[in-house]
Amino acid sequence: MTSFGDSIHGRNVLIYGLGLQGGASGDAAFCVGHGSRVRVTDKKTESELAKTITKLPPGVELSLGGHSEADITWADYVIKNPGVPDDEPLLIRAREAGKPVYTSIALLVQEFRDRTIGVTGTRGKSTTTELIFRLLNMVYPGEVMRGGNIPGTSGLALLDEAASARYIVLELSSFQLAAFHELRVSPHISVVTNLYPDHLNRYNSMAAYLRDKQGVAAYQTSTDICIYNQDNVGAGDIARVGQGKKITYTASTITGWPSSLPGAHNRENIAAMAALAKELGIEEQVAQKLAADFSGLPYRQETIREVRGVTYINDTTATTPTATIKAIEAATSPFVLIFGGDTKGLPYGELMKIIGNSEKLQKIVILGSAHIPDAVAALRAVAGDKIVGTATSMQEAVQLATASAHPGWSVLLSPGFASFDLFENEFDRGRQFNEIVRAL
Repeated sequence: MTSFGDSIHGRNVLIYGLGLQGGASGDAAFCVGHGSRVRVTDKKTESELAKTITKLPPGVELSLGGHSEADITWADYVIKNPGVPDDEPLLIRAREAGKPVYTSIALLVQEFRDRTIGVTGTRGKSTTTELIFRLLNMVYPGEVMRGGNIPGTSGLALLDEAASARYIVLELSSFQLAAFHELRVSPHISVVTNLYPDHLNRYNSMAAYLRDKQGVAAYQTSTDICIYNQDNVGAGDIARVGQGKKITYTASTITGWPSSLPGAHNRENIAAMAALAKELGIEEQVAQKLAADFSGLPYRQETIREVRGVTYINDTTATTPTATIKAIEAATSPFVLIFGGDTKGLPYGELMKIIGNSEKLQKIVILGSAHIPDAVAALRAVAGDKIVGTATSMQEAVQLATASAHPGWSVLLSPGFASFDLFENEFDRGRQFNEIVRAL
């Protein structure tokens, strides 16, 4: 099979969606390095994308402030940012004209499928990916790569390095997995954590969301492996497609394993790593040691610091009601919750029930949330006496929370909603929280 790098030499490659996370910059650099003429298009303007533009290699053309049919006409290949919907009219036109439309991570899996481990799920995929990467790197130091749905990583950039890797561990979002159906490719080993409602501002149904997620397993053969959480119905719905060998896991299999990670959901993430270790013949003691030593990822129930007896916890990646439920259930002390954001069209009834019944949840600060009036009204109905105010900036939110907290309590940023009402993304929201807390 001709490598993608060889096939684009001397051709026009259009990067469709530069974005703010940095992955497309790596894709552009790969294409330039393989002799392509590269153009980048995005709906955002040059000033909005200034930070990302500085990471582009010399010679890349810019077509910003909107997408153009002329760019599609110019292109021989289109590399689509996963954040761009597949039903974008110009992308449909490109396909109708016979122009390949790819995502970089799907190309990586197509070219090096036999050594890829793909991790997906609504929640827990980042932590599980990191656990698996660290496990394999302990056993095969320097022979393991990671990428996928990780800010700043590029699927194409990994192509040049992947030939020397024993394993490539990939975190895979539903947006990325959508392209796997087009190429009819799935990773050699897939790991599925769970499925909950998410991204219903992009998908018109849970069935459509499920279908994209199923790309992680749908094209596996009998020589492949699918490891999934037997305690989550949605994980089983993802795993049941495809012909891969089915391996289940449950948190009960690691009872007694020491870990500093909070919450029952993290026990499931550790159990996923343990199941993979067993399937690959890695000694259980190695997995146990990793579980004991691993302190978690940034922005996922991450303890930032303690100030005057109050502990500040950053869970900004809780962009769904389900994620905030997990954080509330994991709480071990009284806490103030910083809550709210922008809608993703997700149901929040169960979250309101948990908030209304939580004994440890003492006070609530609403952050932004102009776009979720119904959710705010529901919150006031179940916990109006706990709301101490509404903030329109992170600075104000932390100030209100700090003034409400007592020694022995914690302040938990676990918004339950997307960040785009006030912030660039959830990581910008988390960075601002950390900076303000560290300055207290």
